[in-house]
Amino acid sequence: MDYCHVIRREECMKKKTVLQVKDINKSFGEVHVLKGVNFSIIEGEIHALMGENGAGKSTIIKIISGVYTKDSGGISIDNNDIDFSNPKEAMEAGIRVIHQEINMVKTLTVAENIFLGNYPKTKYGKVDWKTLNAKAEEVMNILGEKINVREKVEKVSIAEQQMIEIAKALSVEPKILIMDEPTAALNDQETDKLFEVLDRLKKKGVSIIYITHRFSEVYRLADTVTVMRDGETVSTLPISKIDDDVLVSLMVGQEKNAKFIKKQMDIGEELFKIEGLTAAQKLKNINLKIHRGEIVVIFGVVGAGQTELCRAIFGDISFEEGSLWLHGQRINIKNIEEACKMGIGYVSDDRKSEGIIPLLSVWENICIPAYPRKLSNKFGFINNKFVRQVSKKYYDKLQIKSAGMGQKIGSLSGGNQQKGLISRWLANDVRLLILNMPTRGVDVGARAEIYRIMEELAQQGVAVLTVSQEMPEVLGIADTIYVMHEGEITACIEKENATQELLMKYALGIGVRGSNYDKKSS
Repeated sequence: MDYCHVIRREECMKKKTVLQVKDINKSFGEVHVLKGVNFSIIEGEIHALMGENGAGKSTIIKIISGVYTKDSGGISIDNNDIDFSNPKEAMEAGIRVIHQEINMVKTLTVAENIFLGNYPKTKYGKVDWKTLNAKAEEVMNILGEKINVREKVEKVSIAEQQMIEIAKALSVEPKILIMDEPTAALNDQETDKLFEVLDRLKKKGVSIIYITHRFSEVYRLADTVTVMRDGETVSTLPISKIDDDVLVSLMVGQEKNAKFIKKQMDIGEELFKIEGLTAAQKLKNINLKIHRGEIVVIFGVVGAGQTELCRAIFGDISFEEGSLWLHGQRINIKNIEEACKMGIGYVSDDRKSEGIIPLLSVWENICIPAYPRKLSNKFGFINNKFVRQVSKKYYDKLQIKSAGMGQKIGSLSGGNQQKGLISRWLANDVRLLILNMPTRGVDVGARAEIYRIMEELAQQGVAVLTVSQEMPEVLGIADTIYVMHEGEITACIEKENATQELLMKYALGIGVRGSNYDKKSS
């Protein structure tokens, strides 16, 4: 490791402990999310928090910042025990969070957003606009940004919005700054500016918790690294003790393995193909194939471009280059309606906001894509008897558990809602089914049923494309795994060659594309 990191850590060790997290536990219902989380942050330290998706990083950060309350354990700041009941109390204690999701009032100006809730006032109690704009310019100058603070946020770029979020956090001179994937929307130049700002903040004694999947950022910034896995802290190490192999091993674990038993299926003719797809300023030269009897899974960390790829195929995002082929024919999809007519179905990773219509019945939700093209008579009226027959067929086939097809789908369990969404596309004679995180928030039994459905569809000649961020699941259900990193396919791996370590390395951009990728995409 770089010698300067060792010196930097020794200097930090002389300083006081600012934040201590002690044996934190948290459950949501019957799901035990955090299991005795422990780590501490010292003054002027950049502390990287790493782990797979679902390791518990976001939950512990929300507890520290007052969004969630802990079930047990303790948190202390400057050796004083605290118990925040809301985010305002955390902010008053000097904790500020920069979330990965940009959260601003876009109809307000840059300056108004930076000081939202903390506007300077004149002696008459009115907003001091001159001081507000001057202070906002001071903060933006610290960041090295030349953004017009009088401009409305809706008119600036996503990258500039991310820098405004950072400026908002710095405007109150925080004691502890928590950053969740802050460079996700930044280019290299903007990232370098951010790193310079963090170096200056560190020298001023600000303690920073830095969440990232990018190893290069950890090596550039961190003094210490804490790795979480399955809701627990696995290890806390100085950066001098860290390298790629150590991090991957700690994040993945040696004891985990694929737990899902998959049937051996014969792989047949090609059903779906993507050639050279470039889209959404995110996807770069995507090549992918799906064959009959084959389940293809896309794996990658959050924000690698998986969702954008799903939406591009489904007609929700237009693409600049490339072509799509379905059952041997080139297809041109301009919008979602055309995708549905071609037999392409998409189950979103956010089923509550982008999937189910919670106040409609199960049978109404199942038949939505087939209206009115398939379920109306020659006069254009919906044939309710036929609709119920079609709904019942797939309701029974997928064994949806409810009080009846008339029950509102929003009142069903997550697993049964998901089966309802899959039924929706079966009723529309699906030819390509895209499943984005299909087992998110469902129990073990429902997972097994969803896997069984995927296998049956693949055997019947439906092209099944699945996105998953859970490596045991990926290894258990996939015949072929495409790994994405920052909008590109970095590997195509056959199931017999796949390991968790290999998947994680390609997902984090470590190494180069191998012969498997070249062979499958040629």
